[in-house]
Amino acid sequence: MESNYEKQVYIGREYFLKYDQNMLIKKYGLEHDKDYLYLKYIGMDYRIQRVDGAIEYEEGQGWKLCKEYTIVMTIYDLLCYSREKILPPFTGQWQPVAGFAAAGSNPSAEVFAKKYEKAFSGKVEAVKKACIELGGTLQPRLAGADLTFEMPVVPYFSVLFQYWDADEEFPSKILILWDQASMSYLHFETTYYLQGDLLETIARQAGLLLS
Repeated sequence: MESNYEKQVYIGREYFLKYDQNMLIKKYGLEHDKDYLYLKYIGMDYRIQRVDGAIEYEEGQGWKLCKEYTIVMTIYDLLCYSREKILPPFTGQWQPVAGFAAAGSNPSAEVFAKKYEKAFSGKVEAVKKACIELGGTLQPRLAGADLTFEMPVVPYFSVLFQYWDADEEFPSKILILWDQASMSYLHFETTYYLQGDLLETIARQAGLLLS
């Protein structure tokens, strides 16, 4: 039997297939051929089957069906959410996701980031190397963070990742900031999936074990 997650993935496929793919190609500058649309998601290569909307990821010399609900739904949302013909430019003004939240709704990174903060502790260089390998751009230190990276999620959308390593007084801390124009690109609820995918990918790329 299909899980509810799998059912939602199929709903996402149907949602994607309602869109004019040639419009999406032009709007987002997607690489494509007659069978697939191609894009990077957090530094990894994905492709979308044009006939049925299924998303695959590249592994080794081949492609495998992506069954990770958060990845699939975030990619669909980043392609299909915006109703604007021309994407609004990023403002360069970054803020916590709580700045976009409706009352009583706040998918902040603080709760679920704890396991990543523990895994990253004492591993600043490994995390830095992973961010660079995933296409991140090191930024000037902001608010005393040991690492500040602008991380491309897809080629046309980025977030700001900050990490403070633990010291004698304070535990390690992760903060993810969003451009003020972010809600023109994806649903507010999707930010929860995206930030989880980002931290998981950084940890995996850095070879860090999560407890």
